[in-house]
Amino acid sequence: MLAAITIGLFAGVFSTGFYKGMADMRVESGIKTEVSHIQIHETDYTLNNEIKLFMPKTNEMVDNINTFPGVEGASRRIKAECFFKTAHGTRGVKIIGVEPDREKKVTDIYEFITEGDYLDGDHRIPRILVGQSLGDKLKLKIGSKIPVDLVDIHGNFSSRLYKVGGFFKTTNTGFDERNVFVTFDDLKKQLDLPDDAAHEIAIYLNKNTELDTTYHKIEKAYPNLDVQTWRDISKELALVNDSMDEYMYIFVIIIMLALCFGIINTMLMVVMERTKELGMLMAIGMHRIRVFFMIILESVFLSLSGGIMGIAIGYAVIRYFEKTPIKLTIFQGFEQYGYASEVYTNLPFSTLISMAVLVFVLGIISAIYPAWKAIRLNASDAIRTD
Repeated sequence: MLAAITIGLFAGVFSTGFYKGMADMRVESGIKTEVSHIQIHETDYTLNNEIKLFMPKTNEMVDNINTFPGVEGASRRIKAECFFKTAHGTRGVKIIGVEPDREKKVTDIYEFITEGDYLDGDHRIPRILVGQSLGDKLKLKIGSKIPVDLVDIHGNFSSRLYKVGGFFKTTNTGFDERNVFVTFDDLKKQLDLPDDAAHEIAIYLNKNTELDTTYHKIEKAYPNLDVQTWRDISKELALVNDSMDEYMYIFVIIIMLALCFGIINTMLMVVMERTKELGMLMAIGMHRIRVFFMIILESVFLSLSGGIMGIAIGYAVIRYFEKTPIKLTIFQGFEQYGYASEVYTNLPFSTLISMAVLVFVLGIISAIYPAWKAIRLNASDAIRTD
């Protein structure tokens, strides 16, 4: 029973830390790579991404936002839907115009370059940054020329030639296949946007704990614009973040219930095998309350001994894999849903304390029925038991 409790608690602690680490990495990569902490748009822009709904005087806004406490960086973006024409197919993607220097403080796309260069420097033919998975499907290479077709703010058809300057590969294959990046000025010219106009301002914070405070400050500073946090922008990330704690406790409770039935079974066997001894104790004057608490204490010691060993081993393994990633490259499909193929475990110490308390309570609850059966024994009948 000690071995079962130890292995069960170890499995619970490790599984909880594994899934918690996976969820935290998904949220962190989603914020850093895809959406940033806060975004600002013109009112109603997010309803249909209408390119005519742009914000004026955005350069001044970015400079002002960068002075806010807790803001690590802010960057302007222009966005449009376009068609990608290549010799191996046509693909509809979202084209994003970014300011390379400012964008490096907001997202980490530049860290995922697998081939070629980021969008730095001036070129006669404007450069475009393409996701590795999209490039593979369209059989693109560095230097490949791609006509990009879109509709400008006047409703006119616009086509411009770009040259592939680099490929990037993030932990989210879907994101890589849906988005391509060009410079802010190049896309502004193609869309014929006014100077200093942008569709979006992305803001990255020093700490996620400062999100609500900074959000309210920015919302107060720009009341006529639509200010959103990453929770509003990406419902999927918010769901992963909010539901993970609930999933962890459900998982732990299931393990605890399984152990509970195991302890009840063991303690019932203890009572049945010691029927004669228990009868003798009560016959020589041992009070039934003392018999009751004797069974309770034995169950508690059994639970705590195995539980503490299981929690300690699980915590040690989690601490090891906090520094050394668990590689999941043999499993296909994780990156399609935005999850990294390398997972670092993570488990708050408060969760371990909660588990230890649950084990203690579990030991008491599991022994109540066997202890009740013990004190219901008739002393004279119990003594005559073979």
